[in-house]
Parts: sequence; C-alpha cells; structure tokens
Amino acid sequence: MRADTTRLLERFDAEHAELSDAREAVRVAADALRSGMTTEAAHTVRRAHQLVTERLLPHERAEETELYPALSAEFGDQNATVTMSRGHAEIERLVRRLGRHLAEPSGMTGDQVDDLRATLYGLDAVLRLHFAQEEEGYFVLAQPR
Repeated sequence: MRADTTRLLERFDAEHAELSDAREAVRVAADALRSGMTTEAAHTVRRAHQLVTERLLPHERAEETELYPALSAEFGDQNATVTMSRGHAEIERLVRRLGRHLAEPSGMTGDQVDDLRATLYGLDAVLRLHFAQEEEGYFVLAQPR
C-alpha cells in the first residue's frame, strides 16, 4: 500500500470516529418522532439534518473524490469501490429526502411524519452498514500487520 493511500485510510478512519455524534443524532431524531412532530422532535430532527449536511455529507463526498480513486488505483480495478459509491449515493438520496420533508411550508401531515421517521431510520441503517463496510473492508488495510 502506498504511503499516501495509507494516510488517506487513516484520515477517513479517524473521521468516522469523529462523526459518531452525527450518526447517533439521526437515530435519536427518528426515535423522537414516536409521539409525532412535537416541538422537541422538530428541533431534534432539524439538528440531525444540520449535522449530516454540514459534517457527514462533506466526509462522504471527500471519500468519493479522494479515497476511492486512490483505492481503485491500489487495487488496479476501476470497479473496486463501486458498491461503496452506491452507498454514498443512497446516503445523499436519504438526506435530500429528509431536507424535502423539513422544507414543507405548511407543516406535515401524520403520514408525512411517518415517512420522515422511516427516512431517518433508513438513513441510520444505511450509515451503520456503510461505515461498518468501510471500516472492515478498507480501513483495516492501514493497520500494521
């Protein structure tokens, strides 16, 4: 493994640890909607959206543009990170959906709140799986043998 690729792996592994609060905020927001869109739940959901848009998405985009090309070069295969890129696309899609819910000018109906909650739980599941896959599939490559 080239030294610059190892440094990228170490950087993104460290960022995963730093993003644990953003990931947890997604789950907390989904749980907060159990009783509907209360004032407290609305605040919790908006905070989760802020964390994922300001911190998590930039991390995922940087992985896509910096880490994945380096890994593809290391593996000698342009398709080496395709499935993980798909995970990034799904994370982006769910965050956009979350943002659309929050942008509703007239508030949300009960069904929309249910869909918002499902979106948050879906995002939580995708993030947990995606982070675990990167940690177990890529970041271990930077660990001493």
